[in-house]
Amino acid sequence: MKKTLTRKKIKGHDYYYLTYRKEGKLVTKYLGNSSSIKYKKYLYLLTSKASLYGLNKVRTKNFKNGVPVAYVEDGYLVYEYKNGAKEYLNSKMQVVRVVKHGGK
Repeated sequence: MKKTLTRKKIKGHDYYYLTYRKEGKLVTKYLGNSSSIKYKKYLYLLTSKASLYGLNKVRTKNFKNGVPVAYVEDGYLVYEYKNGAKEYLNSKMQVVRVVKHGGK
């Protein structure tokens, strides 16, 4: 579902709304001003979805070429392999732990 972030300026203050269609009807959902929690959560959701899209795109390309994907998670360098296994390396490039697909 495509949603549009809309900004309305009322008495010099910006207020944000989400506008989208649901069952053919136009729906508007109030998010608040730029410091509201709803607005911040929406922006966080947008950035997290975008980053996951990029990671999934890289996974597809790298796995096709037989290369693992490398990224940082919780301060560790992680190598993720096509079979789902992940290697966690510390700052000295030593393997700290290996997590197999679906387990620890």
